[in-house]
Amino acid sequence: MNPVKLLSQHTLKNGLVLEFWDLSRAVAGDRWQVVVEARVAVAVTPENLPPDLRPQSAQIITALGEESVFIKQEARNFVAASEMAAQLAQITEQLLSSLRGYLGHPEFAARFIRKKYADYQESQRY
Repeated sequence: MNPVKLLSQHTLKNGLVLEFWDLSRAVAGDRWQVVVEARVAVAVTPENLPPDLRPQSAQIITALGEESVFIKQEARNFVAASEMAAQLAQITEQLLSSLRGYLGHPEFAARFIRKKYADYQESQRY
């Protein structure tokens, strides 16, 4: 089993922290599946809720918990062990450049909580 390692942390313009984790694993011989996971933890608090959902804050916190985590993974398969470090750096930089604006938007937390709560409500229908 390969240990999960924190690669880096970046504080976004909206105060959230973007973390990059190395979830790589050996697959065959000297070949690896290189996996980088981007995570942003969003506190489920009345301040982070969209204004129209604030009256339901107790229900939303009960449904989602105190924190909800945005996760995005990128993977490369059959990477030589000698190329792992370069692949990790490349994937991390690519994710950072593509996600920084989206996750750093001032309304990201509220929109993310709205989406997670809508997903929760949909799952309760069945």
